[in-house]
Amino acid sequence: NEHADGSADVNKCEGTVNPYGPTVVKDYANCISTIIENEFNEPGLLIFANTNNVSTSVSNIRTVLLKRLHETMNFSVEIMSPGKEVEICDKDNYNLGVLHVDTFVAIPSANYFIIIIDSYTDFSYLASKLIRSRSWNPFAKFVILLFNYVRNDKINIEYVEKVLSCLFKYNAINIVIAVPQARNVRNAIIYSWRPYDPPKYCGYFNETAKDRLVAINTCERGRLKYNNSVFEDKVPYDMNGCVMEILALQRQPFISDDEQDTSIEKIMIDRMLKRFKMKAHYHFLEGFRGERENVGEWNGALKKLSSKTGQLLLGGIFPDFDVHEDFETTTTYLADVYTWVVPRAPKSAPWVALVFVFKRLVWYSVIVCFFLCGIAWTVIGRLSGESPYNKSLFHCFVNTWITTMGFVTYLHPKKDSLRVYFVFLNMYCILFSAAYQTQLFDVLTRTSYDHQMNTVQELVDSGIKFGGYEELHDLFYNSTDPFDNLIGEKWVDIENITEALINVAVYRNFSLLCSKLELKHISAVTPALSDNAGNYNYHTFSDNVFNVPIETIALRGFPFMLKFSTTITIFKQSGLNEGLRHQFTEFTERRRARQLRDLLKEKSDVSPLTAKHLQGGFFALFLGYVSGILTLIAEVLVSTGSFKKKFAQCKRKFNF
Repeated sequence: NEHADGSADVNKCEGTVNPYGPTVVKDYANCISTIIENEFNEPGLLIFANTNNVSTSVSNIRTVLLKRLHETMNFSVEIMSPGKEVEICDKDNYNLGVLHVDTFVAIPSANYFIIIIDSYTDFSYLASKLIRSRSWNPFAKFVILLFNYVRNDKINIEYVEKVLSCLFKYNAINIVIAVPQARNVRNAIIYSWRPYDPPKYCGYFNETAKDRLVAINTCERGRLKYNNSVFEDKVPYDMNGCVMEILALQRQPFISDDEQDTSIEKIMIDRMLKRFKMKAHYHFLEGFRGERENVGEWNGALKKLSSKTGQLLLGGIFPDFDVHEDFETTTTYLADVYTWVVPRAPKSAPWVALVFVFKRLVWYSVIVCFFLCGIAWTVIGRLSGESPYNKSLFHCFVNTWITTMGFVTYLHPKKDSLRVYFVFLNMYCILFSAAYQTQLFDVLTRTSYDHQMNTVQELVDSGIKFGGYEELHDLFYNSTDPFDNLIGEKWVDIENITEALINVAVYRNFSLLCSKLELKHISAVTPALSDNAGNYNYHTFSDNVFNVPIETIALRGFPFMLKFSTTITIFKQSGLNEGLRHQFTEFTERRRARQLRDLLKEKSDVSPLTAKHLQGGFFALFLGYVSGILTLIAEVLVSTGSFKKKFAQCKRKFNF
């Protein structure tokens, strides 16, 4: 009835014009075609919306436009029709939750949308289909014709405001809407609006297009009245102090609610917003980024972002394919390195200090030299006619051992040849003894450790639990490498990285995949990760797992995202990333220095001699007691008559 009433009124005005006739259809088709020709400059995917139960005029306009679009062959045209959709424009979407209903398909996002409809009711259900589809692209250009005849322009203005407000809820702002001019059916008024008009309008979620329409052009009998672009840039560079609501995951050194911390990512975002004369209001969150539970449904901080608690989400978040499918992200920045952090190897037993002084090759050389020297002493003594003592093989080896230890032999050589050999043997023994004692002092004062695991294979074989943040888990779980899949199956998700590092360093029951920047920060503020000498109680693998940058996340199509990415790129090219890293390094080193001073205050300047220092000597003394007792037993047995008798029989048997 509304169309009938409106048509009767228009007929009364125009008299000779039929609003459902070919003249009006041609006028509006020409108007939309001209906009397409002027504004749709690049080839791409064009979504042509379709609804059922429309008027003859709308059906004819669609037919004409589709024919012209196919004739140009500039666009890939997809017809999209609503099915069993839910009305979304007039309902509260602050707890939207579900971002879309279509599963991800590797198809391009739409570059253009053309919507020709009769009424706002048709649009509300059609918008549900468009917005929840995978082709949805809020950055696209929208051309909408609301072919609704009314007596008063205010009625259509109200409908246009509702359409613009509905699409703005989903970040679409590049929109023009043509509606018939009251009392002149052959003319159309083209409306748009400025969603960002600071300082009064900052683009907050509760803002609408009501009383904010701008008539940007007019179509008179199918021709645009003004030769100007209908798609102007709606994102200003001067936001005049508008506030950006930011969800910030507390993750140092990137984000912290403590003003004393570095928060290098927060510094970068603040500087970026300053270029647009915006201010940041941070909502600090504990927890994790979030994972996709079902199609379009997320948990964690991404669920809060989906519910429009804030406009941006940041906090050391690295790129993820699932996130890119459902959200908008900036260009990456502040790349970080991840590596495995494992418990430090246990301290070696103190008694092994006697052995650890030299490497194996040195010890093998010393043993060979000992036997050569003992044999050489015996040979020279016999050839030179030395005393029986210096000819005896047993005594010569004992003298060599005593000389090596730095003591004086019982009986010095009498012949010059053996004396010359003895002089140079003493020189060798003095040098060996000095080197041994010097190195032994260093080993006793510097703690040594058992074998340190340094590969992922050793980590898996050790049986120690390992893991990290939940989002890191996906990198292994989704890998095609069988070994990565094994890691993914045994992975343990952690929420508090400081507690996880304490489990690594103090309780020695966990291993962690951790950011090096984050590890450096936590180590500088957590004394439990260091011993009294300032050494770390953990070990990092020499090989890095991966190098990954971080990014900022927003809802799909957030209008400022492209400009933010451009600004971040300029920052990176100007060296801001390196500057922030240098600032963080200096700040962390000062913190670490204060921590070391506190640790050294607790440690005494004098290190008293303990039983552990002498444990190696006691062990050698114990070996001496055992060897002496065994030798005594052997001598007693040899001196018995039965042994001598059997020994004499053996000599006769073998003719010795």
